[in-house]
Amino acid sequence: MTDGLPTLIREELRTLAVARRYFPTWFGAGWSDDSCNLHSVGVSFWTTFGQHSGFEAVSEMPAPPLGPFAFAGSDVRSDSAWSQPASWKPRLLVEFERYAGEVDALKLRGKMQNLVLAQHRWGSTAELLILAYWTRGLASLPDHENLRRIARHGFETSERQRVDGIRSGDVLFVQFVHEPSAANHWRLQQTIERGVL
Repeated sequence: MTDGLPTLIREELRTLAVARRYFPTWFGAGWSDDSCNLHSVGVSFWTTFGQHSGFEAVSEMPAPPLGPFAFAGSDVRSDSAWSQPASWKPRLLVEFERYAGEVDALKLRGKMQNLVLAQHRWGSTAELLILAYWTRGLASLPDHENLRRIARHGFETSERQRVDGIRSGDVLFVQFVHEPSAANHWRLQQTIERGVL
């Protein structure tokens, strides 16, 4: 990866300065693991981080139905998308999902497929795609090689339509490790970069 955006991301993942400033509960009492609480906090963090860094960052951003894969798959939305202000061409696309072991492997594969489709539909403008996942402690890791294959070589939709892998942009895998803070509450302990494609 080149400098610039990846350096910005890595510095925040190292210090968590923006996360600590805007989401103090995440590091103190923690959030209950009910419904989509931690997912909502994670998505809010990525969008806030983008805005704090001078990007036009939007949560749950639908990708336009454009290009050869305009109608492949279902509704394609990025959990967070960042663009330069007033020129909406995403430079960064993020998916944030829970991972509690093999039971969640299918969800992570779906998130990776979503990133691939979003990159195609936006015209491959994003220089960085992030698949972030949160865990309770240092849980067993997902199959990163399988996720890389989806990004590199594409996949087949449930309607049996072939989707190519991405032609540009890097993929970064990040684990958000949580520790227990109270009954069914989890606070962010650290982030770990789990590889780049």
